Amino acid sequence: MKKINIVSLSILLFISTFALANEQDHMESNQIEVQAGSIDPNGTLVTVAVEGMVCDFCAQAIEKVFMKREEVAGITVNLDDQNVIISLKSEKDIENTIIEELFLNAGYNIQTIDRKKL
Repeated sequence: MKKINIVSLSILLFISTFALANEQDHMESNQIEVQAGSIDPNGTLVTVAVEGMVCDFCAQAIEKVFMKREEVAGITVNLDDQNVIISLKSEKDIENTIIEELFLNAGYNIQTIDRKKL
């Protein structure tokens, strides 16, 4: 009986330690900037203020959606500032309505979309 209690206690301690480590990773992930691709020096930067991004998985999901687009050269997701910067290839464009739709389909609301030609 004592062996079962010791084993159960050991398993519970392991699970608690693992859960705490995952929670710390989740909190630290808010400090991470996820970057994919590159900036096209002749393209356009589109900055999107996004609501609801809380973790690295959110950033990876957004990155995956936009990096599939032929117009996108690169993307940076800033969880702390709640914004996404999309680098468009030169001579390429994505309408604001399409950007908004992509974010909405991914489960996020947007506040603003700003463009800057490089």
